Amino acid sequence: MPVSQKITIEPVTRIEGHGKVTIHLDDEGEVACTYFHVNEFRGLEKFCEGRMFFEMPMITQRICGICPVSHHLAAAKTCDAILGVEIPRPARLLRELMHMAQFVQTHSMHFFYLAGPDLLLGMEADTAKRNLLGLVESHPNWLSRQ
Repeated sequence: MPVSQKITIEPVTRIEGHGKVTIHLDDEGEVACTYFHVNEFRGLEKFCEGRMFFEMPMITQRICGICPVSHHLAAAKTCDAILGVEIPRPARLLRELMHMAQFVQTHSMHFFYLAGPDLLLGMEADTAKRNLLGLVESHPNWLSRQ
């Protein structure tokens, strides 16, 4: 793939984590290929080595501050599989309820903290002000207690 120009957008910060976008243009200035990079490395695998499998739900939930319930439930399901057990229906429903509650929490957090300032202040607003603190500063009445 002959590349005549490379454009990098870094950092991409309005996601749960950090990333960058790399765009490769051909000789005509058309997009030849695009890559979205998310290089999250926390090394938590090392904490898991030598541990008992039933400790994993409590350890793996700390992988991500955005979706700890998903990691906890995945580890719990893995423990169930290791033991060859099928949990009772009320336990499955409780896990599903926990997971759905996390969806509400994570989507609310994403909107109000990450995407909300962009949407509410507008993409033309100063990027230094397009965050939660800038939102509070420019529209204090939106967040005041009545």
